[in-house]
Amino acid sequence: MSISRYEGYKESGLPWLREIPSHWDTIQSRRLFSLRKEKATPNDRQLTASQKHGVIYQDDYMAQEGQRVVQVLIGADLLKHVEPNDFVISMRSFQGGIEWCALRGSISSAYVMLIPAESVHVKFFSYLFKCRPYIQALQSTSNLVRDGQALRYENFTLIDLPVIPYSEQQAIAEFLSHETTKIDALIAEQEHLIELLNEKRQAVISQAVTKGLNHAASMKDSGVEWMGRVPAHWDVGPLKHAFSSVDYGISDSLEASGEVAVLRMGNIGGGKVIMDDFKYVDSVDVGLLLKEGDLLYNRTNSLDLIGKVGLFAGGGHARVTFASYLVRLRTSADCVPGYFGYMLNTVGMLGAARANAIVAIGQCNLNPTRYGALIVAIPPQSEQRDILAFLDEQTSKLDTLVAEAKSAVSLLLERRSALISAAVTGKIDVRDSVVVQMGEAVAE
Repeated sequence: MSISRYEGYKESGLPWLREIPSHWDTIQSRRLFSLRKEKATPNDRQLTASQKHGVIYQDDYMAQEGQRVVQVLIGADLLKHVEPNDFVISMRSFQGGIEWCALRGSISSAYVMLIPAESVHVKFFSYLFKCRPYIQALQSTSNLVRDGQALRYENFTLIDLPVIPYSEQQAIAEFLSHETTKIDALIAEQEHLIELLNEKRQAVISQAVTKGLNHAASMKDSGVEWMGRVPAHWDVGPLKHAFSSVDYGISDSLEASGEVAVLRMGNIGGGKVIMDDFKYVDSVDVGLLLKEGDLLYNRTNSLDLIGKVGLFAGGGHARVTFASYLVRLRTSADCVPGYFGYMLNTVGMLGAARANAIVAIGQCNLNPTRYGALIVAIPPQSEQRDILAFLDEQTSKLDTLVAEAKSAVSLLLERRSALISAAVTGKIDVRDSVVVQMGEAVAE
């Protein structure tokens, strides 16, 4: 594949574009994209614009995300008409660029529709409007975006655009389509690997906390479907027997600074307490300060997050407490906190916890009484320690592999982004590579 610089360059006069090939020019964006103002028609299907999925029909979006979005059932004058190949400025465009739309339908009047001129190759501009330099330029058009102000057509027109021969726009778009498809395939492979490693991690934990490490041990029926048969010498009974105390968190007003760090729902993840993004209070009852080995679980949250447990390992702050949507569990003397951190986050245990949660509109609640009544199997303390040591070793290996795969994804995404930016801003000449790619396709 042949990629090089263009033979000659000149200054574009645009901070986001900098130097451009000598035969390119710049133009006011309003001369390439006009504003669509048509109201929706009764037959228009409602669309949703998102950074993750682009512009797709609302029912498709809800099916993919597994959640409902607000639909306009009355007041059709609140919707605008969209045509295929329009570009949509959404509420998140200042974060991730402008979306190309391949569909006909209607969309919220809060969005802005751009009609491309005949000289615009839509696929080329779908890449340009998503490149990092352009997004940064879009962000610079308003200091109020961070405060919730929507981007408007007036913001868009403040950023001049490159004028490029149509055939060259097409060549760049074909090159990027070919190259990003290959990169996306590599990303998908790494993401699939991450999924398999996480499944392996869960399987290793579930096996250890329900069957133990001695494969020759005598077994008995636990009476609980998700646990099945457990070692005969393990105690089977209510979870509450494993805890010496159960406490609700504080409901005080939280501040950006203070003497005592406060953990919230977002601080529970991956079986651990995540020590960042704190809020604060100036004082708290000493009995509600956390100690190393405390377990916190989400008692009020969405169904997919409720019941998740984090192990507090200390560090970071001398005094740390927790907010009211969390519950602190302190294990009794013969129970090992780290072991319970693993067991309480297994798929089976989380499923049982969520089945016992009280479901309400928008959130669920799992109070300590219901949680404590769940039946678990508890091995002797020495065996808990052995299982904990085994799981620490095994999960550490798997976590390292996951981290390596995530790093590979990050590098591939960075490579993808850099390639797009370089191509659409003229920093590399990819025209000859399109011919090479066509030859490769024929050979394949």
